[in-house]
Amino acid sequence: MKNNGMPNKGFFYADLEGAELNMKPHCACGNPLPENYYCEKCQKQCRCTEIRCKDKAVFDYVNGMITGNKRFHNFTAVLDKE
Repeated sequence: MKNNGMPNKGFFYADLEGAELNMKPHCACGNPLPENYYCEKCQKQCRCTEIRCKDKAVFDYVNGMITGNKRFHNFTAVLDKE
């Protein structure tokens, strides 16, 4: 797959480690992303706006961030299907 100039929809996988939220970026293909959010597998720049939450506790925490912080208004939270 070649980069057509459009960002690839990626996601963050979120879990709680103690009281800290840990979010790891992934490409839509599932490949973990480096800090620059470029997927070597798809050869695309990813834009992560979905936050996939490990469980209900993480989901509730992330939803609180989304509704309580304007910096997160473009994000959506979903429960992970795994």
